[in-house]
Amino acid sequence: GWQILNHFPKGNTITRKDSLARGLKRMRMVYGNVYGFFPVSFNLPNDYTKFLSYFSKIQAKKGKQVWICKPSDLSRGRGIFLFSSVSDLLYDGSTVVQRYIEDPYLIGGYKFDLRLYVVVTSYHPLRIYIYHNGLVRFSTEKYAGSVLHNKFAHLTNTSINRNGPGYNVEKVRIGAGFKWKIAQLRG
Repeated sequence: GWQILNHFPKGNTITRKDSLARGLKRMRMVYGNVYGFFPVSFNLPNDYTKFLSYFSKIQAKKGKQVWICKPSDLSRGRGIFLFSSVSDLLYDGSTVVQRYIEDPYLIGGYKFDLRLYVVVTSYHPLRIYIYHNGLVRFSTEKYAGSVLHNKFAHLTNTSINRNGPGYNVEKVRIGAGFKWKIAQLRG
């Protein structure tokens, strides 16, 4: 017989921030730089001493560095903040801390992310379908790496940016709002 599932068992290993970071770090250890596409990450509180050691080493070499803190079990940008001093790192549960990408790709000066819709119908053999029209989500204020507290310039979450002051403003290259269909990116 057969059974239809809407989630594969253990699927949360790629849908929870802490599990995904743990899995990607393991893959980087096994396969090396093929998995060099994601920033240095620490799962707190478990990796706190490793984080402090790395933070101190990087700060001594390169000076002030920006980090992003993301609660593992929250969504829609809730609880996310940037910091550059350990004294600003305040958390009260399972959290992922990552080196912030200092020079992100921008479109018209705005940060963006891609929301792609994928269905995995089988792992063996691997069968994946990608929906042809995903989304491009933008921040609603131009990116300024030195201004850490401006969530409208750093985050692309819909639930945050729909309340931003730049939401209805006509933006060069982007337009009003903060979303495109993927076809607009291709065009």
